[in-house]
Amino acid sequence: MPEVDEPPDIDAVFLQARRQAANQVVIVTPGRMLMFQPCPAPGSISPDKVLSVEHMMPSKVKRNVAAIAFTEVGGLMTDAAKTIPFFSILLGFAYIGHVVWVFEGHPSALAAGCREADVLIVDGAMVPHLQSDWVGVASKAMRRPEIYVHDRATYSLRKVPS
Repeated sequence: MPEVDEPPDIDAVFLQARRQAANQVVIVTPGRMLMFQPCPAPGSISPDKVLSVEHMMPSKVKRNVAAIAFTEVGGLMTDAAKTIPFFSILLGFAYIGHVVWVFEGHPSALAAGCREADVLIVDGAMVPHLQSDWVGVASKAMRRPEIYVHDRATYSLRKVPS
């Protein structure tokens, strides 16, 4: 778990992240700076890839997707796809209209980062660094808790009982 800044109003940081997440993935860094990864231009992703993303989370019902992953600026600037191995999935969700934000899951931000989320995707490599009751804290803060852990070895999502 990286060291993080603890602003007096962490909820305001995530409110801003959610509001600015239209057509882009918003990454909340440990310094509580917002980084933006715009989606590819409309129509630029092949229909078969869009269909694959739609199969995972249909765009018919817009959802808020929070993700917990390593968000150090250096790693993101060097290779975002390696730092957040499921980043292309998150971009796909944003591309089809879902609201997507990413943060590191620090205890000072866990509830605020999960607030208003319908879905939470957690990098399996981050799980050992999360507080022991992270599932309960996240579930309580979410609108309709649906939590998945991403397995880096198999590039798959496993649903977590909440």
